[in-house]
Order: sequence, then C-alpha cells, then structure tokens
Amino acid sequence: MSSKKPLILATNDDGIQSGFLKALVKELAKVGEVVVCAPDGERSWIGHAISRNQKLIPKKVKDYIVSAYSLNGTPADCVNLAYGNLLPRTPDLVVSGINLGYNITLPMVLSSGTVGAALEGSLLGIPSIAVSMALAAEKFEGIRLSGGQELDPSTRKVLAHSAKASANYAKLVLEMHHHEGLTVHNLNFPSEYDGKTEPLIGFADHLKLGSLFQKEEGKRHHQLIYRTEWLEEAEPEVGSDLWAYKEGLPSVSRLDFSQLNGKSYLIP
Repeated sequence: MSSKKPLILATNDDGIQSGFLKALVKELAKVGEVVVCAPDGERSWIGHAISRNQKLIPKKVKDYIVSAYSLNGTPADCVNLAYGNLLPRTPDLVVSGINLGYNITLPMVLSSGTVGAALEGSLLGIPSIAVSMALAAEKFEGIRLSGGQELDPSTRKVLAHSAKASANYAKLVLEMHHHEGLTVHNLNFPSEYDGKTEPLIGFADHLKLGSLFQKEEGKRHHQLIYRTEWLEEAEPEVGSDLWAYKEGLPSVSRLDFSQLNGKSYLIP
C-alpha cells in the first residue's frame, strides 16, 4: 500500500441514518478515507437488485460523520452509482453493513441487500466486505423500528466491539496483494460478542427455509414472516457460519460468486 490513505466506500441496506452504519463508519475512518452512499430508507431482503426504471437522485447528507450521500435506490445501486459518479477515484474497498441481524446460510446470504451491495463491489473488481450482527429475537423489532438508534447498553457495547473488529478485518483485506475471483467476505458477529475473538474462517451453510409468506388473517395479502426456529432447529455442519452462530462465535465466509458460472461441470 502507498502512503496515500485507502479510499473506502461504505453502504448498507438498513438506510443512511442507521446507527449500525454510523458505528461502522466511525471505526473505518481510522483505517482510511471513507465516503458513504447508502439507501434513503430500509432496503432489506432485496439481494443484488439494480434499479432499471427508477430515477436515481443522490443527495448530500449534512452533518454526517464523513462525506455521505443518500440514494433512492437499492444497496447495489448505491455502490455502482457512487463508483461511477460520486467518488474521486476507484475505491480500495467496499464495506456494507453493519446489518441489523445475521446473514448466515445460503438462503439469507443470497437474499441479503447487505451482501448484494458487497457483491456489486466485487463485480466492479473491488475487494468487498459484508458485515452483520445478530440480535436477540425479543430486541430485533424495536431496534429495527428505531433505525438502530435506540439500543440498550449491552447491545451498544456489542455493536462497538463488532464495528472495531470489522475495521480490523478491513485492514487485513486492504493488505492483501490482489483481488481474486468474485469474493465477498461475509462477516457475522454474535449477539453477545465481547471483541476478544477474531472471526473464524468458515463457509455458508445450506438451509431450506420453506415458504416465507403467510396470509394475514382477515385480509387478502400475504406478508413475509421470518421464523427464528428455522435456524434454531437446524443441524449445522461443523465449521459453517450457522455452526459458529450456534457456538456464539464470530465468523467470516469468503464467498466466491465466480463458482456460480457452471464451469466446474465441464471439468472431468
């Protein structure tokens, strides 16, 4: 690395004002120059969606920790638009998060807007990290409704540890010599993380979630209902992100999306 500070593009899928994004940005600012481009509101479970017909308008956010823009688009939109229009040069790193709640096992990884933003960075040839933090089920909705702003002292402390560990991992990625494949470093921190353990390198587990949608009683529409028992009752493979979650350990899965191209089937 040169003496010039690395340029880091930060984003998320919970919205520009998320307290979890701000906690991450504060730590990343100790590593390099940070520019934020994030959705103007929550865009969860949207994966790597790119807006086709939406008229995207980035807006400068005043009184933010660093230079920041909100965008009326998806997390992947934020990365792509910032890359081509808002940044002074190609960023050295894309960091997406910290997500409210975990992003473990393939069904959630592939549906995650947090991971989708990091994937867009990787597709652009930029080393990319997605960061998520598990939350106790009874706390999740309240934290989500407050935009990650209203936290009890224990959750605030876990968030601080997770943000610091994420920045430390970002340093490691920046020190790597080159960017290989279409890798997304998918970090997950447990709900009681104390900052004493570095993320264990693992892999995304398989899991069948079943139907996500349930009809609202007395109404015509169906609503996405996430059932925590899907993970709680699953039998994880040792070394997987789900196994680490159940053990209360931080994990990182280095997801190589280039393996999706089908080339392995041509190798005898």
